[in-house]
Amino acid sequence: MTPPVSADVLPAEEKITVTINGVKYNVPTTFSEVSLATYVRRHLHLTGTKLMCREGGCGICTVHVAHPDASGQIVQRSINSCLCPILSCDGWEVTTVEGIGSQEKPHPVQQALTDHYGTQCGFCTPGWIMTMYSLLQNSSGRSLTKQQIENNMDGNYCRCTGYRPILDAFKTFAQDGVNANAAVCDLEDVGSKTCKTTGGPCHGKCADFRAGSPYVAALAMEAAMIAPPWYKPTTLDELYKKAEELAGKNVYYVVGHTGKGVYNDYPYDAYVDLKGIAALSGVTKTDKVLTIAANTPLTDVISTFNQTASTSGFKYLTTLAAIISKTAHTSVRNAGSWAGNLALKNQHHDFPSDTYTAFTMAGTQLMIGPENKLYSMEDFLTFDLKGKFILQAHFPTYSDDYVFRTYKIMPRATNAHALVEAGFRAKLDKGQQGQVVITERPALIFANINDEFVHAKATEDFLTGKNIADPQLLKGALTTLQNEVQPKEDPAEASVEYRRSLAVSLFYKFALELVGDLADARYKTAVGSLVRPVSSGSQSFETKQENWPITQAIPKLESMVQCTGEAKYISDIETEGILRAAFVLTTQANASIYRLDATAAMALPGVLRVITASDVPGKNVIGTPGRTPIMGEEILATTQSYYAGQPVAIVVAVSREMAEEGAKLVKVEYFNVQTPILTCLDAINSNSFHETKMKDINVGDAEVAVKNAAVSVEGSFEMGAQQHFHTETMVTVCYPTEDGMNVEAGTQFIDGTQSAIAQACGLGKNKINVTVKRNGGGFGAKGSRINIVAAAVGIAAFVMKRPVKMHQSLWDNFKLIGRRLPYLIKYKAGTDAAGKLAGIVLDVYGDCGYQPSASVIVNGLPNWIDNIYFSPAWKVRLHACKTNTPPNTHCRAPGSTEGIYMTEYVLQHLAYASGKNPVDLKRQNFLKNGDNLLEGATIKDCNIGPLTEQLMSSASYNDRAVAVDQFNKDNRWRKRGISVVPMRFAVHWRNGNYNCLVAIFHEGGTIAVTHGGIELGQGINTKVVQVIAYELGVEMSRIQVQPTMAITNANARGTYGSISTELVCLSAIECCRQLNDRLKPVKDANPNVKWEDLIETCYKQGIDLSARTWTNPKPEEPLVYNTYCAMCTEVEVDILTGESHVLRLDCLYDCGESISPYIGKA
Repeated sequence: MTPPVSADVLPAEEKITVTINGVKYNVPTTFSEVSLATYVRRHLHLTGTKLMCREGGCGICTVHVAHPDASGQIVQRSINSCLCPILSCDGWEVTTVEGIGSQEKPHPVQQALTDHYGTQCGFCTPGWIMTMYSLLQNSSGRSLTKQQIENNMDGNYCRCTGYRPILDAFKTFAQDGVNANAAVCDLEDVGSKTCKTTGGPCHGKCADFRAGSPYVAALAMEAAMIAPPWYKPTTLDELYKKAEELAGKNVYYVVGHTGKGVYNDYPYDAYVDLKGIAALSGVTKTDKVLTIAANTPLTDVISTFNQTASTSGFKYLTTLAAIISKTAHTSVRNAGSWAGNLALKNQHHDFPSDTYTAFTMAGTQLMIGPENKLYSMEDFLTFDLKGKFILQAHFPTYSDDYVFRTYKIMPRATNAHALVEAGFRAKLDKGQQGQVVITERPALIFANINDEFVHAKATEDFLTGKNIADPQLLKGALTTLQNEVQPKEDPAEASVEYRRSLAVSLFYKFALELVGDLADARYKTAVGSLVRPVSSGSQSFETKQENWPITQAIPKLESMVQCTGEAKYISDIETEGILRAAFVLTTQANASIYRLDATAAMALPGVLRVITASDVPGKNVIGTPGRTPIMGEEILATTQSYYAGQPVAIVVAVSREMAEEGAKLVKVEYFNVQTPILTCLDAINSNSFHETKMKDINVGDAEVAVKNAAVSVEGSFEMGAQQHFHTETMVTVCYPTEDGMNVEAGTQFIDGTQSAIAQACGLGKNKINVTVKRNGGGFGAKGSRINIVAAAVGIAAFVMKRPVKMHQSLWDNFKLIGRRLPYLIKYKAGTDAAGKLAGIVLDVYGDCGYQPSASVIVNGLPNWIDNIYFSPAWKVRLHACKTNTPPNTHCRAPGSTEGIYMTEYVLQHLAYASGKNPVDLKRQNFLKNGDNLLEGATIKDCNIGPLTEQLMSSASYNDRAVAVDQFNKDNRWRKRGISVVPMRFAVHWRNGNYNCLVAIFHEGGTIAVTHGGIELGQGINTKVVQVIAYELGVEMSRIQVQPTMAITNANARGTYGSISTELVCLSAIECCRQLNDRLKPVKDANPNVKWEDLIETCYKQGIDLSARTWTNPKPEEPLVYNTYCAMCTEVEVDILTGESHVLRLDCLYDCGESISPYIGKA
């Protein structure tokens, strides 16, 4: 490692200066490939700022920055620190989550999120906090609305799906729509004062800079050796000269550096920072032209457009602002410049640039230097930018008889590339009654059709001078466009048919807008796009004060430390000298491996070793003898690559970046490459199934019952896979010790992870101590799929004799970990004339991937398939498909989600076929107490009938269903639907074995507990503390939850299946019973003794103040109880585009009495 360099030694051109949380740092230019996020995390150990996607897509790394703009005014913005190079921050003030508050003195935003239970796993929380904080800083002195707050959160992601309480918390800072009883935060209290020294937000105290720059963790010597140079010209002449010097090299010209999140054309030979060139900043306007300089961030472009639109001739700019407002999200738009966006389009024609669509539609011209010549947008697309630079954009004026409209259809409402995008411009003459004539050539601009398709030229020609109000003319235009639009086939995009249809539909929308009142009223709903209103929600629950702290609504205990960034996760471990590891993944599926060549990887400075299967000290296999979660999966592939993304080697290096780069340099050669089996249908056609012990379910004769039914249906449908999308991707750190290994692993199943590492290293399990404090999300995959990562890190640490960490990149996580199982379902079903079910036949094909581990999920489907319905006859055949994909696995309510959907789908089809309202048919077939379930249990506690009736009444279902029908009659291109879905969740305690250890300490009577569950965001720690406080009769503040460890939780079950919390609480109750029994004689002798005095007396008498239990309930039936729920959902769909949004959702959930209602409702 290179030692830190003093600021006194480095000349000005070899360093930049940045202030972070009020402390000034000098950063050498050898940090040219270090992001701001990496700098604060690895070099300053400010790990509150998290990392996930490293592409600016998730918002988890958000920080606040303050810096002067071209005019010298201080600009305050949120940015994605994962995209921002630390050297780009010269002269900036950066604020991370640690810089705004702490547990002792939280910022109002941190307090609000805690009070509203806005955290679950908490990994994304600092990013949300900083996005809201930055909005407040940028809004000081003016009011915020709920809409502005919600819009500003377009770039933050929460996989735990805790959006409602997060938004509820932040909307307390809004000034609109607050009822009289709600407290509104004063913006004066949360907007910061300005620091006179830095110009940024005041942190309450000034750092003492006289002692020089503080120590920071050094950059690895190997990284410093190969760091590309960083240049910062201050004039255009300097820029042009530097470009000549760098001719022929791969240079990244830096403004926002956000393009890296889309295309990373790494490696770069040099970086040139353009932000210091004054000529590339600024906005000017004449009566005829608006000029915006190249460095202008998209956020300022939007603001400029909206402000200028009130000026004659520039009204159309609001349309441009609308579509650019859909580019990425707020933090990306805050940093990324419009010129950088266009440069990306110039280099990658497949990039669906919103800026390019908007500027082309507007007839914008670009000035390009050094020639200072103007080019049209069409010419720019094929212009060779090598050695050239975009300087300005010129926007003309248009008269009021022009109509502009833009459309961006995305997979989700925000933060996504377009499926298809369009921008239209037309000049109209409505002088003749009944006619709308397009008087000059219109502009019909499209994106994401194919790489070269911009203008629909044939359709533009067809429409010129024509009356678009003529139905036959419009039909001809639509036909011309249909023939002209030829989308490129791309498996990563929507289908060719959909994109062609979507392009035509968008033009149809525009045409109807032009025609206006001449169109049929029913067709007018085609105009415009769905607008999602500001979200809102309310929840109610019961609590019994006499049982507090049980049933008391309190924030999760970890909420505040998650909000302040003080909560530490395994991925936050940045110990000096720790090595980093990354997998080498195969790129071919269903292929034989010929050989590996690690020469290039080993030549990369910083790479220390490439570990292959022959280096494994123990068994090169995941799986515990006698268990079935993973059967025979190689840790490192030897002779066969079963799926693309299978680990074949481990690269160990001095940094994460070097390990990942080294992994890319390892060459894997293949032979005997066969066509991969990728879907259930492929597996059926290839007769590719895992050998499992699945049994068909037969109740009555379902085939005959369906055949004789009064109403019968038959069909098939597919259910797609789902990524877990962990915020904290798979991570493990292993520390070799003199007699084994200490492990911190992001696991839901300590025993399984302990076994995997022990087996891979050839050690006894007693030598492997696994510890887990918390996980950044689990979602099932960390119950088993973490083990291949943990085993690999164990191997690397064993071989290297040094601590090793692997924190998987998001893209490697996707390739390796597997997903929720995809399914293919074939069905037959029937009812009698009255609508009572006669029989259901299901053939269920589940894609398990190349390993049979997920067959346990398929085999468990009968626990859920019948949901809350009784049928006298069932036939369910289960098939575990073997495909050339990663082993699929558990994912958020595995089996129940899919099983319930399967039967709901079938009943919906039966209702349609019989002409019945689906909710009526469902209610006819509800289970009753005494009915037998498919799994064999007898239903005893069913209340789904009255629960559904209560929901339908409270949700005003009948009145709303009538209104939906009327809406659909009145509107041709917008439709609404309303449905009621009841459900049952079965709780099984099989193999529910968990430990709990409670220890009371003398000298204060504080209490520590370690239990068998793992905190994943579900609030298990909070509930355990509530239970212990209640049972022992003490304050919750006395109790501290310690990490879960293999030594205190030996041989226990993993945290999944929705049973861990209640069974751990049972264990805690038993511990408290033991302790109370021991304390009772002393307490009886001193009835009014204080708790701490009681404990001190017991200690002096030698009473054991620790208790341990092992809970392993064995109920008479595997099914212990059911919870019931009913939901009523109303949605609206744009038939032309497929866009939809939820208008309202009502949910009534019978869960008994919640131990902690805030946790339950979130």
